[in-house]
Amino acid sequence: MLLREIKGKLRDLKGVGPAAEEAFHNLGITSPADLLLHAPRDYEDRRNPAPIARALEGRPVNTLAEVIAHDYFGFGKRRTLKVWIEDESGRATLNCFGRNFLSGKLAVGTRIRIYGRFEYRYGELQASAFEFEQEVTPAQHSLFGIILPVYPANADLSQKLIRSCVRQLLDRYADRLDAELPVAAAVGDGAPKGELLRMLHFPDDLDSARRARTALAWEELLILQLGMTRRGLELRNGDRTRPASGRRLSSAVLEALPFKLTPDQETVLGEIRSDMQLPRPMGRLLQGDVGSGKTLIAFLAVCEAVERGEQAAFMAPTELLARQHADNAARILEPAGIKIALFSGAVGGEARELLLERLAAGEIDLLIGTHALFSSSVRFKRLGLAIIDEQQRFGVLQRNALQLKGEKPDLLVMTATPIPRTLAMTLFGDLEVSLIRTMPPGRKPVITHLAAIGKEEKVYDWLERELSAGRQAYCVYPLIAETGKLQLKDAEGMYRTLKNRFPRFRLGLIHSRLDEEEKLTTMRSFASGDIDILVATSVVEVGVDVSNATCMVIEHAERFGLSALHQLRGRVGRGEEQSYCFLVYDPELTEAGKQRLKVMKEEQDGFAVAEEDLKIRGPGNISGVEQAGFLRLRFADLVRDASLMIEARDRARSILAEDPGLLNPKNAVLRGLIRQDQE
Repeated sequence: MLLREIKGKLRDLKGVGPAAEEAFHNLGITSPADLLLHAPRDYEDRRNPAPIARALEGRPVNTLAEVIAHDYFGFGKRRTLKVWIEDESGRATLNCFGRNFLSGKLAVGTRIRIYGRFEYRYGELQASAFEFEQEVTPAQHSLFGIILPVYPANADLSQKLIRSCVRQLLDRYADRLDAELPVAAAVGDGAPKGELLRMLHFPDDLDSARRARTALAWEELLILQLGMTRRGLELRNGDRTRPASGRRLSSAVLEALPFKLTPDQETVLGEIRSDMQLPRPMGRLLQGDVGSGKTLIAFLAVCEAVERGEQAAFMAPTELLARQHADNAARILEPAGIKIALFSGAVGGEARELLLERLAAGEIDLLIGTHALFSSSVRFKRLGLAIIDEQQRFGVLQRNALQLKGEKPDLLVMTATPIPRTLAMTLFGDLEVSLIRTMPPGRKPVITHLAAIGKEEKVYDWLERELSAGRQAYCVYPLIAETGKLQLKDAEGMYRTLKNRFPRFRLGLIHSRLDEEEKLTTMRSFASGDIDILVATSVVEVGVDVSNATCMVIEHAERFGLSALHQLRGRVGRGEEQSYCFLVYDPELTEAGKQRLKVMKEEQDGFAVAEEDLKIRGPGNISGVEQAGFLRLRFADLVRDASLMIEARDRARSILAEDPGLLNPKNAVLRGLIRQDQE
């Protein structure tokens, strides 16, 4: 029997009524299988006694004690039972909030075994969260002398109920569950699923729990990698005719550049050219920090496709960024003879119809646009290369949809939001990964300063010195306008404030509520130097390249994620002058907020920032991961299990090399698991 074949409802379990079932559902647990896969977040080792006195060392108490007195504190409905207990090492109190009924079970003179964390408060050791049972023989212990799991829970679910329900399911199904991986694909001794689940939930020792979690993590990582790799093979299988490329176009572009490619750019361009010569379609993820030159590499890939008589599509997440790419493409590619067009939702009427006709006739070599490229009216004569910029802003299905515009075109996806290697392998298991880590010569690291709210004037003084020297600046805020609910500065209000503070300088305002033409006009004015200070929201996070801008001020920086902060900082430091980033923060910071600002102060490398972001926030909220839909790891940790991830990817490729369709009977279970995982 396989775990996914278990039938039944949570309500069938003893102790689970409608309210408890709803509480389980709120945790994402809707079936018995979900509950068996609900991994403990920690364990309480109750095998070794720990007397009351050990609480002073910050250790949990696990002792045999006697109830010596009762008392009450508070009045009316808040009247609360207070129980005094004592063992051979000292005394402590149990505060029974909402549990005055325990006066009977904890009668004076009763001997109990108790487990809990006690704190020294008001001159005594106290605990309000504890578990106990009356003294019984060791054979009758249900809570002591063993290791107990501690589960992720909510206020409506007790640990006692979750443990009880898991025990019921293990007693009912554990001995009937089969291993889900072929022996050749399993880790360890290939233990049956039921045995692994017993070891995970109620281990005999902590090493057993660790081994069980590792084996279960391996299972889910292997299934995930099999699904991703198989999807990639399906998209890129089959032969393609590859006309030889003389590299005339790319040579013309490179010769016209006023600089040489960096070593990393040379390496990545070589990888892309090699892929584009193979008889199968390319699938490659290009990662590079802000300002590292990814777009130029993408344009050189366009040259390879166009020279073979193919067309290219270049998709960006915003019209502002698409237009900037179109401007750059016109400057870099049109002199080499490549015909370029911009297509977005703003293009309508006869202009739209004419553009689509030219595209279908093959008269347009490179079409640049936004989500509008998904439109059914967009038809290519021979789409050979699909490029997706800032790909983390698109879902996996959108990426596949663009590829379906052609006959298995080459795919190049790019991101300026560095993704840690393990996360990239999870999200893009069907793609090869290329990295650009070196920056163009002459770039100086951006100096980052922290300033608490209330000390902005020092930041503005610095800003004024830079502006007086002919430089430009960004001032970024978390809100467009005042809401009345949040006590935060907003872009519209600060635009007025800063106009008064800097009367000698020209200011512009940009945010997402402005129409595209107004945003484009403002950005062009800033780029041409007609605006000195650009007041904005995070709409300027990507795609803005103004080399004369040397100051980035981000107010309420604690409201932005690490990725956004790093992207915003990357808007400056694009010229030869020294640049600065000022993070203005609320002094009442959370621990996570303090960590983020510390990372920004100490780290310049976007990949290091991304690794820290992964540690702080976890994979579920980073780099658009949630859009992927399939990433719900129950056992694996992308930081802790990095090496396991690499092994899983290698094993997945090996299995699919031998059996691409997983049609071998020994892989039948794997085929079913992959199908279930992708539903």
